[in-house]
Amino acid sequence: MMTKRKMIGTAVAVLALTVLASAVFATGWGDLVVNDSPERLPTFDAYENDDELSTESLTYVVFETYGPIVALLSLIMFGAMVGAICVAKEEFDDDDSN
Repeated sequence: MMTKRKMIGTAVAVLALTVLASAVFATGWGDLVVNDSPERLPTFDAYENDDELSTESLTYVVFETYGPIVALLSLIMFGAMVGAICVAKEEFDDDDSN
């Protein structure tokens, strides 16, 4: 029998998975792989003019094109770090050293 806590946890996990899946499908991946052989990376100036960021720069592509998926993955990684800290600090009451 599922307790109320397990049901809430399951609902939150399903909701998080749904949001992550929708972000993956909403992101415009474009033509990431055109052919099977690796290509040389293009060299370019990050700024077209003195104050305009180029649309081909890494910063623009990561945060403007793939922004939703980067934000969700960073939240998942933050949650994993917080969970790892909580597990590491967990105290055990069944210490039999005395």
